[in-house]
Amino acid sequence: MQKRKPKVFVVHLGCAKNQVDAECLVGEMLHAGFTTCDTASKADYILVNTCGFIEAAKEESINAILAQAKKKKPKQKLIVSGCLSGRYGEELIKELPEVDYWVGTYKPGELLKKMGFIAPENCDAENLTRLNLGGIPHHAYLKIAEGCNRRCAYCAIPLIRGKQVSRSIDDIVAEAKELEAQGIKELTLIAQDTTYFGHEKGKKGGTLTQLLKAILDNTKIPWIRTLYWYPQFVDDELLDLMAKEKRLCKYVDMPIQHASDKMLKLMKRHYRKAELIELLKKIRKRIPKVTLRTTVLVGFPGETHEDFEELMELLQDIRFDHLGGFVFSPEEGTPVMEMNLPSVDESEARARLDAITDFQEELAAERAEKMIGKKITIILDQAAEESEYHFYGRTEGDSLDNDNIVKVLEGDGEVGTFRKALVVDAEPHELTVRLL
Repeated sequence: MQKRKPKVFVVHLGCAKNQVDAECLVGEMLHAGFTTCDTASKADYILVNTCGFIEAAKEESINAILAQAKKKKPKQKLIVSGCLSGRYGEELIKELPEVDYWVGTYKPGELLKKMGFIAPENCDAENLTRLNLGGIPHHAYLKIAEGCNRRCAYCAIPLIRGKQVSRSIDDIVAEAKELEAQGIKELTLIAQDTTYFGHEKGKKGGTLTQLLKAILDNTKIPWIRTLYWYPQFVDDELLDLMAKEKRLCKYVDMPIQHASDKMLKLMKRHYRKAELIELLKKIRKRIPKVTLRTTVLVGFPGETHEDFEELMELLQDIRFDHLGGFVFSPEEGTPVMEMNLPSVDESEARARLDAITDFQEELAAERAEKMIGKKITIILDQAAEESEYHFYGRTEGDSLDNDNIVKVLEGDGEVGTFRKALVVDAEPHELTVRLL
């Protein structure tokens, strides 16, 4: 009689980089004879993949662990992986004895060894089946580097994931080819700093431009997107490639964090406001119809009203297509904790973020109104079940889970295909279209 395969249920939290870690971890388990299930009650193993970036993410992760521990049956095993367990593992082991296995950020073979299973002989990502945790079968994230060589004053990522280690171009291309064979139509390259790809290895490591050329030469994936760019390492060669290659999404996600020279220096960002403005305007000039996305941080210790006004002036000048913002969260071990800086009242910080959000909402409404009557190309992401719409999708200028969506009111098609559409209505963060 064939032995029953152990079942694993996955709870994933955190960023796309953390998602890839979980996908690789589960890929190992599948390779070792496991199977997945859609509810925790049916599982032999429950995997909670955690985030530990800021306080709110830590709380969400702890609550997720506790929720699964409370429901866990006597014979079930609870596994905790990811950034939170990697950063606070020793403390958490004492506090949460209900957890059976602890692992941090992804290390090939580590979990299976702890569980007493035989790990695959080759745990490289391109040799393993990956469970797509994003829920969109035609989209995949591909992590090109681990860690970060930046020591931004507010960020705990280098403490959690270490210094940057870029993968080889050959390994990344091999994984991209495997993902294409699985039906991937949109590939999003991710790292903490994609523009620094290969730099820590010198000439042997290659560059992001060389990597993109290799993927373009060796695959036919229609949309290739990159997250995230750091201003200091964006060069003309990269911009020219993106401008001329139709399969490279004309989309740049470059978190600027601030605009005041004083704040940029305190944050240890290593560029100045004038350089930032020059680069942003160059990107718009060199890449026609580019979509610009950024992230800003308010309430960092020492930020004055005048500093905030400088940030607002830049946002009003550049008029980013998409913008995210967050309020400073103190994280132990980060450089800012050793600085003797005056704190910003939380209510004031939140008021600043609200002002930025209100401004961006006005921009979004203005842009949405101008889209009505235009023809666009979209990818159909999923069927819109139990809705007046037929499908939900996105434009080239919208990354998965971060940006706007498109609602298809009329027309038939297949999920994972690209279609021309006419915009018949629009709201600040969604377009309503009719397929052509």
